[in-house]
Amino acid sequence: GFVPGLFGTSHGALQFMAYEDLKMRYNKYRNRLSDTKLNTVEYIMMAAVSKIFAVSATYPYQVVRARLQDQHNTYSGVFDVIHRTWR
Repeated sequence: GFVPGLFGTSHGALQFMAYEDLKMRYNKYRNRLSDTKLNTVEYIMMAAVSKIFAVSATYPYQVVRARLQDQHNTYSGVFDVIHRTWR
């Protein structure tokens, strides 16, 4: 439905937030201005780490959503899905 779909949009937002924060912190660590351009390897590393963060934060939601949509099992709600999945 609509509400689970809204939570799914958080993946991109989390990745973008992490990417920008990592770039800023990295430039500060390197004693550079915050808007200093990175080299190709640095950009790839920032993108990879931010993607890993976003996936780690949103993947559990994807599992719950997929199980709620499963027509072969009956759940009484989100907490039932979480409890049975954890078990």
